[in-house]
Amino acid sequence: MEILEIAGVELEGVSACVPARAVDVVASLAPLLGDKAAGVVEATGIRTRRVAGANTSAFDLCVAAADRLFAGAPDRAAYARSFGAVIFVSFTERTRMPSAAARAQARLGLPRDVLALDLSLACSGWVSGLHLASLLARETGRRVLLLDGDVQSARIGEGDASTLPLLSDGGTAAVVAPSPSAAPWRFAFMSDGAKGKALRLDDGGRISMDGFAVFKFVAGEVTAFLRDFLAAAPGGFDAFAPHQANIYMVRQLAKSLGIAPERLWTSGERLGNLASASVPATIAACAPAALRAGRALDLFAAAFGGGLSAAAARLSLGPGARVELFDHEC
Repeated sequence: MEILEIAGVELEGVSACVPARAVDVVASLAPLLGDKAAGVVEATGIRTRRVAGANTSAFDLCVAAADRLFAGAPDRAAYARSFGAVIFVSFTERTRMPSAAARAQARLGLPRDVLALDLSLACSGWVSGLHLASLLARETGRRVLLLDGDVQSARIGEGDASTLPLLSDGGTAAVVAPSPSAAPWRFAFMSDGAKGKALRLDDGGRISMDGFAVFKFVAGEVTAFLRDFLAAAPGGFDAFAPHQANIYMVRQLAKSLGIAPERLWTSGERLGNLASASVPATIAACAPAALRAGRALDLFAAAFGGGLSAAAARLSLGPGARVELFDHEC
């Protein structure tokens, strides 16, 4: 396993924006499964999903999340000028050109000399984007804005009992900033495209998922990958923030890795599976209660699924980080 190490950066802020509309999963499954609906919810642990309005895109939710971070700066205009790049991660954004990153640059007032880049990635996308953002922040000495979001509800097939109980909508924004004194971050990646059909979205189509194949991938290859990562990048961490595939799966994963329940962060019970945005949304949901003045939080983030792929990171959330999860009327 190759461990990629990047020194001199920290996570300065994380904001997550989710639609205010919370759909009860049992109620939505009842027309399909009848009395079995409650059993599905008990098995997955996801009780409510967030669903965006018909005219709301992943871009809209991500920009709303970024607006919250920018609004917290003493001088918003000066803060916007401090960025050297914007990265947008999504596999459902409707407008392909101009790129979502370029549109975000204009909407948020970022400098014209920024690198604006879109990444079409699913479940492991945020950790992949974070690696690229940290490289750019270190090399340029400027902040990097990482946007990540998807509107999956519009891509769920009618009557698809494999995706309807899980997939949700949301957008996130994270700021990676130069920080010479910060501890090094560590990353590792795994891809197995030969198994990619297990989780698929064709242009204009609906998300299809072979739930058993994905579960088998996570229980076997992903667990082994993350165990090897922890062995190759040893050291303590304050919390484990995994992709919220479903709550049962992430609890089993944490148990297999020997991670104590109190260090496992989850948000999927009430937010659903937000695809790759589930990792930053979980950080936004759980970090406020864990942050302590003057001390960075050491996090272990893991993402896995579409690709099929997996990504792992050891990173730090700065002691003065702005962290927020909020509802958005849409």
